[in-house]
Amino acid sequence: MPDSPSQTTPIPPVDGVLTMFYYNDLQAAADWYHRVLGFEKILIAEGLVLFRIHEGSQLALVGKGYGSQQPLAGTNKGAILSIQTRALQQWHERIASHEAEGIGHELHRGGNGRTVEFKVRDPEGYTIEFFEWVE
Repeated sequence: MPDSPSQTTPIPPVDGVLTMFYYNDLQAAADWYHRVLGFEKILIAEGLVLFRIHEGSQLALVGKGYGSQQPLAGTNKGAILSIQTRALQQWHERIASHEAEGIGHELHRGGNGRTVEFKVRDPEGYTIEFFEWVE
């Protein structure tokens, strides 16, 4: 079988990744991400707050009635924000000090034993996972 174009054409570079979550109460969500997680606000516009998570990685919070999607009720959003970090214990302590919803009292094994992790929920039920790979 001949090579398909996707096998012979080089993969173009990627300069960053932007995840978008949708909210009924954009201000409450933006305040939580800034206060609890300490993410840096890099853009505030009507219906949008953009945070830098890491160089090349941003999180966009989009208000109801803006963007191409709409907020979903409940805690099963069909997506989570998963953050890899070598400072897992420090993240857990920071978030636990804010008494954030859904955070457990300790780190646990996940990913079929391949990670150590914890999860927390934001004000409208999105799950944020912090993890470290286990060697």
